Amino acid sequence: TTSTLSFTATRFENGGSLTCEVTNDVMMSRSEAPMRDNIKVEVLYPPIVTVYPENITVNESMNITILCHYEANPSSLRVIKWLRNGNVVKNPATSAGNPEDVDGLDGTVFTVKNATRHHHGIYTCMLENEVGLSTSSNEANVSVYYKPIVNLTINPPRAVSELEHQNITLLCEVSSGYPDTLLAVRWYLDGEMLKELPECGLSNTTLCDIDPSKLLLEEVERRFHGNYSCAGMNEAGWGPISPATPVIVYYPPGEASLVYWPNQVRKKGSVTLMCSVKDEGRPPGPIYRWTRGGHLIQDVTSANWTIDPVTLETESNFTCVAENAGGQSVPATVAFKVLAPPNFIDRPHPYFGARWNDQYINLTCRVECSPLCTISWSKNGRPIDKAMNNRYDIREVVERANPTANIFESVRSTLIWNMAAWPGNQLDRMSDNANYSCHSSGNIVGSGVNSTTTFGVEYPPENVTVTNKVVNVTENNIPPRVLCSAKAFPEASYNWSREGDPEVIRGNALILNFPLQRHKGGNYVCTAYNKHGSNTQTTFFNVLYKPECGITQSEMGGKVVLICTATANPAEVDFTWKVKNENETIEENVNKVGLQSFLTLETRVENVRTYLCYANNSVGSSIPCERDVTGNIGWWHRFENENLMILLAVIAGTILMVIIICIIIIIVCRRKRAADKCPNPSATKDKSDLNSSPSDALLQTDPDNKAFYENLPFHG
Repeated sequence: TTSTLSFTATRFENGGSLTCEVTNDVMMSRSEAPMRDNIKVEVLYPPIVTVYPENITVNESMNITILCHYEANPSSLRVIKWLRNGNVVKNPATSAGNPEDVDGLDGTVFTVKNATRHHHGIYTCMLENEVGLSTSSNEANVSVYYKPIVNLTINPPRAVSELEHQNITLLCEVSSGYPDTLLAVRWYLDGEMLKELPECGLSNTTLCDIDPSKLLLEEVERRFHGNYSCAGMNEAGWGPISPATPVIVYYPPGEASLVYWPNQVRKKGSVTLMCSVKDEGRPPGPIYRWTRGGHLIQDVTSANWTIDPVTLETESNFTCVAENAGGQSVPATVAFKVLAPPNFIDRPHPYFGARWNDQYINLTCRVECSPLCTISWSKNGRPIDKAMNNRYDIREVVERANPTANIFESVRSTLIWNMAAWPGNQLDRMSDNANYSCHSSGNIVGSGVNSTTTFGVEYPPENVTVTNKVVNVTENNIPPRVLCSAKAFPEASYNWSREGDPEVIRGNALILNFPLQRHKGGNYVCTAYNKHGSNTQTTFFNVLYKPECGITQSEMGGKVVLICTATANPAEVDFTWKVKNENETIEENVNKVGLQSFLTLETRVENVRTYLCYANNSVGSSIPCERDVTGNIGWWHRFENENLMILLAVIAGTILMVIIICIIIIIVCRRKRAADKCPNPSATKDKSDLNSSPSDALLQTDPDNKAFYENLPFHG
């Protein structure tokens, strides 16, 4: 008989015994013990792994030991591995390079010597036997505490002004460390410990719960300025001090002081204003704000301000303020008086003239001076005292300063001629010419000034003369120059012009530097003038030229007369008559009247002759003029060529008019008579004749009626 037992074996059956008992009825009847047989059960299974302790807390540099406990069949292990945070731990060094030893029973003890923060993590154990691979069913949580490394931050993260009375919060933040909660913080200013938070003790427990990583600076002042740092403590202990972080507190400069140099400020000089403060404040190196008369000067920000040149505008109140990002200092103000040495604002011109008969004459000078000065006058170096000399009056006025023109207060003095006290109420052209001077006194910053003007008695041009009143010049020759002069003051200016010609030649010398033609002769006028008037003188240019002639023909007493007319300068002309191609000179029947010569011709001369006329004066002889003459002259030859042409035109025009009139009369008569000679057929014929043509009626005329033919314009 066979009996089979089947079951699922687990690790719990390993090492147990199974007993098989066999009995039957015979044995039972005999009360015999059953037959039995034992067998030991061996179950192979992979390792069942656990690690302990499950929680380990150490500080850096301490040792760590973790045990890996397992059950397995077979118990011999092929592989032992330790894992941190799921990653196999390298042996003999970690990825960070810290040595780790794996030791213990069968390598199931994990030991870390001098633990660091890098050993912090979750550890598990992995074992493998010939059945399989298993990982520990639990974990070992290793916490490695290390001291905190902290950084200091500031809020607000900028410089603040003392005048703002602002709060600043300092925060000590953990950048690395475990645990990252700070149990205490020490605060330092410029390397010296201010305090340690929390301030918790037996006598004061109210501040034990505050956050030690925050430090509040209330209403920050300049004394809070500096480099702050902190050190934090956690369960691992005190960490190092953080790098210093500056807290910048700005504050304004101290009270300003203002001085200037030199002590005596002069116009057109220079003055330097110097502003200073004992404490420049923070940030250092302030700029300086300047005001003049309450107006801000935009382009000056330095401690020293040099004004060059000094003007009237400089005489004012000056204020300086030192300013930085923290604010402004207490201002400083200074005012000074600007002095002006005597200086002419208006001075007489080097020359001053008046017309000899002017009734109001004066000279004025104006002197700027601060403090004020006095003005006096002199003539040719001798002082003018109006109390002793009634010919002059002196008036003086003090004028206010003019900042716009940069003119300080000044004195204006006017010297007035009292013409009623002068002989004849007028000036003498010679004796009253003089030098007049205006003098000022000095003041504390300068000596007096003086100015001299030359006074002249002026009058218009007089006694205008020319070097030649008549200039004789032959045509096409260059005439000599003519000079014009006059007596005048101021000195006269001159110009020349030809009568009727707008062209003007400037200067007192008339120079016609070209061959002169007869049409350029005539009167040339010299005009001398100055600002008081003008005067003139005339020069006549007499252009001499040889005669030019022409012959006309006329009839006197029934005889033909040839008239030779000449133009010439000079007009003293002699005439000579000749017949062309004959050498003889005609001397008979010749008469001269002025610039004409009359030649009476003989009537017996029948041939055509050409007569020549020569005109001669002191310049030369003319080109001969000629005239053709016939002996027996027909009536038509008696006319001049132009007159003959006119006569012929009149005759031709008359004949043409007669012909036109005749034609018009003939046409009118023909039409009228034709109408009268044609009878009406209805009145002269029977009705039976009405069948005849009109042309038949016209052809059947009365042979006894001769008037028809007689009234025709022609007969045939």
